[in-house]
Amino acid sequence: MSTDTSSIINPTVNSAANAAANAATNAATSSIGSTAAAAQQGLNGTYQEFLKLLTTELNNQDPTAPMDPTQMVGQLASLSQVEQQIGTNSNLQQLISLFSANQINNAVSYIGKQVDASGNQVTLANSQAALVYTLPAGASSATVTITNSAGQTVFSGAGTTIAGRNQVMWNGANSATGAAMPDGVYNFTVVAKDSGGNPLTATTSTTGTVTAVDTQNGSASLSLGSISVPIGNVQSVYNPGTNPGA
Repeated sequence: MSTDTSSIINPTVNSAANAAANAATNAATSSIGSTAAAAQQGLNGTYQEFLKLLTTELNNQDPTAPMDPTQMVGQLASLSQVEQQIGTNSNLQQLISLFSANQINNAVSYIGKQVDASGNQVTLANSQAALVYTLPAGASSATVTITNSAGQTVFSGAGTTIAGRNQVMWNGANSATGAAMPDGVYNFTVVAKDSGGNPLTATTSTTGTVTAVDTQNGSASLSLGSISVPIGNVQSVYNPGTNPGA
């Protein structure tokens, strides 16, 4: 009696093809080459399994009811599509890798330069910290507040009210107690008002000298001492020790 293996081949091949497709999809969001290679290896195994099952079916098929060639072609087409997807994802990963490397090469030119970037962090080093913020025209008062990592206020005082870029220095002294605050990273906010007491929008910036470049999630970041900022957040670049707003 002949053995009908079509019921075995279909679910087995379809399941294996689905597994390979999932691996191909995961390859696009994982490390370069590792998962894509695993997906390709799994697909090769699927091909071998398919050929073995196909040979068994051909050897044991009922001559009066031979295997449907359309079904076989459909299964082969599915595996071919998965292979193409794996190849596409692999090429995409290589492009992403090249793009990241190009970002790093371009970002190296920032090392040694001082930058302003969107943010509200400031580094206190050797009892000196530069706080940068931008004000619209018409500001008559600006209150600068600095908080530590626990959210506690360590300084609150008046800042400059220049239309445009403002830079004020903090000597690390606690405005309430006079105690010297330890070096480290702090957060700051600026509240500005016009002569009528109406609030104005103050935009804070993180400033510092670029000491290193690295990548985070495929994007280049600049290290400003202990602070890391995405390169896309950079607003201005200038020589260290200068105050463009002065």
